[in-house]
Amino acid sequence: MNFVKLAVGIILSSFISINANAGELIQNGNFSAGLSGWTSYLTTNGTISPTTPNQGGVSPTNSPALIASFNVNGAGASDAAWLNAGQYLPPYGTANPAGGGISQIFFSGVGIGSFTADIAATTRFAGDAGGIFSVLLDGVALDSVDFGAINGTTRSSLGFTTNLTAGQHILSLQVVRPFAPGVGLRSQYFDNASLNFTAAVPEPATWAMLVTGFGVVGFGMRRRRKTSTGVAFAG
Repeated sequence: MNFVKLAVGIILSSFISINANAGELIQNGNFSAGLSGWTSYLTTNGTISPTTPNQGGVSPTNSPALIASFNVNGAGASDAAWLNAGQYLPPYGTANPAGGGISQIFFSGVGIGSFTADIAATTRFAGDAGGIFSVLLDGVALDSVDFGAINGTTRSSLGFTTNLTAGQHILSLQVVRPFAPGVGLRSQYFDNASLNFTAAVPEPATWAMLVTGFGVVGFGMRRRRKTSTGVAFAG
């Protein structure tokens, strides 16, 4: 019986190693639950509050992203993360983009992560900067879109495919601009964020563990049959 228990443990641990964390890795990527699972953050000299830009050299102490209904991907309005990113301290210009974004901690096994998200920017003034959108993994930008000067609403998407290591990671959705934000004049949106995980092909050590488990099961069963046979003929 001890052999069988040991073998079952080996086999289960092997299958868990092979299939760990398959599927979607981030929560509430469509923002239907508001910003649940996400945390707002600011870059140096940045602000992202859609209602309180905190301009004029006043450091923003609480500038969270919000949720708004917006047609981010052109297929219809839905709840989306809403920012008004920009820098609150001069000098303004292309060398000083600032703002912030939202981030989420997730856990992964060893495998491939494929990310996509819809993004949009809108402004009331023709020629205004829509912002530089980026997706970061553990602080490293893996894709960026610079909307540049826009008029009205401009839409696009972010995406990447990368190798993931086992453990904790941070996914960040960020917008920066080289100019000050404006009250109700500029808005940036994220929606339909998804990070899909595909487990890596098991390493030889994992397969060896799996084969060992089946071998132990076979050995244990043969031993039990021999024991049972010996007991039967003893009487």
